[in-house]
Amino acid sequence: MADIDFIRDRLQEAASLVATRYAERDQVHVTSKTEANDLLTEVDLAVQKLLVDRIRQSYPNDVIVGEEDGYNQFPEDPSVRAWVLDPIDGTQNFVRGLFPTFGVSVALAEGGLPIAGGVALPLVQQVYLAQRGAGAYRNGARVHVSDLDSLGLARIEIDFATQPDREETLERFARIIVEGGQVRCHCAAVVPLVSIAAGEMDVYLHVSLNPWDYAAGQLLVEEAGGRTSRLDGRPLRLFEKARGVLATNGRVHDAVLQTLRETHPSASPGTRQ
Repeated sequence: MADIDFIRDRLQEAASLVATRYAERDQVHVTSKTEANDLLTEVDLAVQKLLVDRIRQSYPNDVIVGEEDGYNQFPEDPSVRAWVLDPIDGTQNFVRGLFPTFGVSVALAEGGLPIAGGVALPLVQQVYLAQRGAGAYRNGARVHVSDLDSLGLARIEIDFATQPDREETLERFARIIVEGGQVRCHCAAVVPLVSIAAGEMDVYLHVSLNPWDYAAGQLLVEEAGGRTSRLDGRPLRLFEKARGVLATNGRVHDAVLQTLRETHPSASPGTRQ
């Protein structure tokens, strides 16, 4: 079985589980991780176990990196072949019933870059898939980024993240918030990333993000004709000790970078972001 077919099948399997448990979410056990707003549910753990078990069966020699249950350590060699998993991106939305802004993300990486990946949005029955060099697809139909080229008209997602990152987010993205066409926050990275790939949004910004949040989404954006980078314009690579993420339709990418530099002049290329 080809890697992309494996990813498609696993996403469909995981999405079915998530949709079933969403319908009974009032019975789902919920705890917190690093802080009170960083939620973890038994469904996150069940979905990740499902994905890990399937990968172990089919790819026993591959590394697995995931958000939950001890899999959140980066590999010592960032170039290894690795599966990158987020069982539910947008757990807060899942728990509180915010429809349908959460998803399952699965990516396969080599050389620090995603080479195949996908995102399932269980409640709208959408599966996005991409292979490097082969385009991006939603439910089998090819998708493309928008052709919008004005920051003042752009639909912009600024993720306000957790409280420890909130002041930095407001400081660094202040001008974008004021000058952008529309500003939104779905609090689930996969949602704006697939929306950029499908031409429905134009910009996504986050001051601190882990690879499992963006690996599949990065590939989808790039294969749909968009562009990704760090907040200082450096290439986006998995498992490096860097933080910020910018994804756009490509046409407004340089304008966003220039606005960020003017807002935060010390963030020049070469700094850790």
